[in-house]
Amino acid sequence: MRAFFCVLIVSMAAACGAPQQPAEEATTEQISSMRLQVLDTWASPTLGGVDVSAGYLTIANDGDSADQLVSASSARAARVEIHEMTMDGAVMQMRSIAALPIGPGERIELAPGGRHLMFFGVTQPFAAGEEIPVQLTFEHAGVMDIALPVRAGATHGQH
Repeated sequence: MRAFFCVLIVSMAAACGAPQQPAEEATTEQISSMRLQVLDTWASPTLGGVDVSAGYLTIANDGDSADQLVSASSARAARVEIHEMTMDGAVMQMRSIAALPIGPGERIELAPGGRHLMFFGVTQPFAAGEEIPVQLTFEHAGVMDIALPVRAGATHGQH
């Protein structure tokens, strides 16, 4: 009974507190125009003694509004970056990019030899057959939780 009254008093005190700002909600129009799908997800297994790996996926924007992937994170890595690989003559260059725009009706592929997710400080090696949890954050669509299955024999190119 005492616990019930404690919960009741705490609930009433919370209700009487300062007014909370309402969470920003997407309008029906925004929701219908932001139809992002994440397809064909996978990650490379980590090589012995290495604490980096790469993740790949396709993002399809079936809506009529542009969006952009602004960040990624995973409990399995210290940090995850959106990367791009380009060739400068015979030299491959890899760099982090701040955001990945996805126009309406567009499909963006993150694949070996091009754009990809780069996992740094992998806390436990990525092993074939397991799934790596990842959170993708989009500018407008918000956070999307996905899983990247680790494929046996897959490599992350020439990292």
